[in-house]
Amino acid sequence: MKAGIIGLGKMGLLHTGILNSMPGIEITSIAEKDGIVRKYISEAIPGVHVYDDYNKMLELEELDFVYVTTPSHVHLPVIESCIKNNVNFFVEKPLSKNQDDARLICTKLKETNLITSVGYNGKFISTFSKAKSFLDLKILGDISEVNSSMFVSNIFSKPSGWRYKKQLSGGGVLLEFGCHLIDILLWYFGDIENVNGKTKKIYSNVEDEASMSMIFVNGIKAKLNTSWSKPGYRMPEINVIVSGSNGTMRINQDFIQIDLNEPHSKFTKLHSKIYKQELELESEIAFDVGGPDYSLEDTYFINCIKNNKNSFNDVFQASKTQSVIEAMYESDKENSQQLVQYIE
Repeated sequence: MKAGIIGLGKMGLLHTGILNSMPGIEITSIAEKDGIVRKYISEAIPGVHVYDDYNKMLELEELDFVYVTTPSHVHLPVIESCIKNNVNFFVEKPLSKNQDDARLICTKLKETNLITSVGYNGKFISTFSKAKSFLDLKILGDISEVNSSMFVSNIFSKPSGWRYKKQLSGGGVLLEFGCHLIDILLWYFGDIENVNGKTKKIYSNVEDEASMSMIFVNGIKAKLNTSWSKPGYRMPEINVIVSGSNGTMRINQDFIQIDLNEPHSKFTKLHSKIYKQELELESEIAFDVGGPDYSLEDTYFINCIKNNKNSFNDVFQASKTQSVIEAMYESDKENSQQLVQYIE
């Protein structure tokens, strides 16, 4: 299978390393606007066709799929070009800088049979994927409440770059970081009906902190807090605490802790702690760059193309995350609860 990469920044390099380790995958072309990076690619990876224009690459190369790892404000035109040239694509999160762009992408994609995926790798973290199976078994009984957070210690002075310019990024910590947590909650509990929340600027021209409450269509109530300016978090940390009629479950990147009131037919232990190390032993990772979840994410996407089946992590699912974030921004602006308007 022949692959192309559009944008060779941090995430582009990560996915390039993973794809290069996969048998049967050949990266034949790379599009990158930075001249210095293009020169490096030509010298470091002889034989790969290097372009300064992704449109030329998509028109001239015969590609089975491409990875779009550009800044999010460029996603719309790149994806439009992928659709025009009938090329399957993986795009890093968030899907786009706003819901209008996401709607346009979805509208055009509906007219195709392309296989797509969006880089919400949280679904492939071993603890979060295992917790999904426990929730599907309903070991906690009827879910009533969810408390969740995603923190990292990154921004403690005025930052520079496109992420911190709202006209380019479309938003701050919620759109660029907390989106992972929203995506997980949608995966766990289904569609969100309404949201109510506030954002706060501390160092940036976009929000550095956000807090929100939400009610799912099935009646579950949840709270979410996210910040990239939280002291004490050298690495990003996600925590989800789920409360049900038969106990609680806490999930983070390191472990799942389960405390049940009564044994369940599919899970008989009342108290248990399952660490990621034992879960990752079940995964076959040929090459680990940045964490097993990225390799699993890429392997899953490639298998979807090979088997011509839709991805559960596709553009249409990612558009729901975009819709929730849009409603959250509107709630903050209007200081009121807002219904989530999903893209049809």
